[in-house]
Amino acid sequence: MKKVASLFLVSSILLTACGSQNLLPLEEKSTKLSDKNHDLKLENQEIKNENAQKQKQLEALDKDNQNKRQAKNNQTMSDYLKVSSDYYNELTHLINEYQKIDKEVLKNKKNNDVNDQLDAIISDHEEAVSTYKDNIDSSEIKKNSEIKKQDKEVQKLQQQIKSSFNDIKKGYDKKDLKQINKGRQELVNLEVNVNSTENQ
Repeated sequence: MKKVASLFLVSSILLTACGSQNLLPLEEKSTKLSDKNHDLKLENQEIKNENAQKQKQLEALDKDNQNKRQAKNNQTMSDYLKVSSDYYNELTHLINEYQKIDKEVLKNKKNNDVNDQLDAIISDHEEAVSTYKDNIDSSEIKKNSEIKKQDKEVQKLQQQIKSSFNDIKKGYDKKDLKQINKGRQELVNLEVNVNSTENQ
């Protein structure tokens, strides 16, 4: 039994010595793996931080694009309001010019000066309409419902003014007081619908 015990003791020592040698490379591998795992965790955290930063940049760019679109819409509305305002100013001027000769028109004497002034008013209105059409961007009107609505109102007004001045002129040319008064009444009944537009 002594032999068995000493054999067991020698075997244990031998196995322990051999086992420690095998454990050393395993411990080194374990340490390397632990270091790699730590490095991967750091790299993963860096990637997460980069992704979060890029997400913030994307959100900022998206917000910037929205702001640019809104600024473009605001500029489009501003440009349109300037063009329509110019037309309304010219229209006011033309109506005031007509008011200066209204009494002479009602006298219905077929005066050449009055006839020339009526022709000039009609011609100036046609030019104002042409300028309005040239200065608006029809593609932008199609995109913006508020501008489209206002443009429709302006076009309606343009037709009313044209009809009114033409009736007055034709009546004056024919010495037809009834037609003159029809045109004058159309001027009185003009539907001017100018909305103050705020961008939403």
